[in-house]
Amino acid sequence: MDSDILDSYFMDYVEKNKVGKLQTKKKEYLVFEEHTTSYVYVVNKGILKMSTFLSGGNEFNIKFVTAGNLITLLEDEISPVVKMPFTVRTLSQHAEIFLLDRFQFWEDIKNDMLLNEYVRNYYRKNLNFQIRKTCALASNGKFGAVCAQLYELQNLFGKDIPRGRLIDLSISNEELTKFCGINNASSFNRILRKLKEMGVLETTPKKIVIKDCQLLKDLLG
Repeated sequence: MDSDILDSYFMDYVEKNKVGKLQTKKKEYLVFEEHTTSYVYVVNKGILKMSTFLSGGNEFNIKFVTAGNLITLLEDEISPVVKMPFTVRTLSQHAEIFLLDRFQFWEDIKNDMLLNEYVRNYYRKNLNFQIRKTCALASNGKFGAVCAQLYELQNLFGKDIPRGRLIDLSISNEELTKFCGINNASSFNRILRKLKEMGVLETTPKKIVIKDCQLLKDLLG
């Protein structure tokens, strides 16, 4: 079934069955890794990120979560309380998160064909995303990881302008390095300069413009 139909059905379900909502501000944490919860979190407005801390203490950003999406994986359907697998922090100026009772949600998934299909599609998309990200890093190292991240950003936040495709997201290079498995912003900046020289992109003080999306995609291998 068309994913847009499933997404719309899911958000209608969330609106009718939410048991609460949370409001967060930029840089505010929603939950921390290992925090226990009895809820499923769904973004209604805003942009958040999921991250984890590696053994060396460095933070690794896993993915952006935008409006209409579940924030974390659902864990098992039996336990009424589970531990959050990731830390979640707000990137936009404000965000609104709806809460679902996780046990009731799983019961409804079992009995609702469209809701069940939405969850299956959710897992498929997440698996595909992680495979692509892993392949980009394995096949072309840091350069490939940055290219993959930029391509994802233009898909999520891109707006067509005369010069190309503007990534309409205010985020620091230091924050972006954490999505690419790079330990410092200087390495990320060197890769950006290389991509500029190749004619792939240009930068403004706070934004990136992808001048050639097809070339960026070709660089993914």
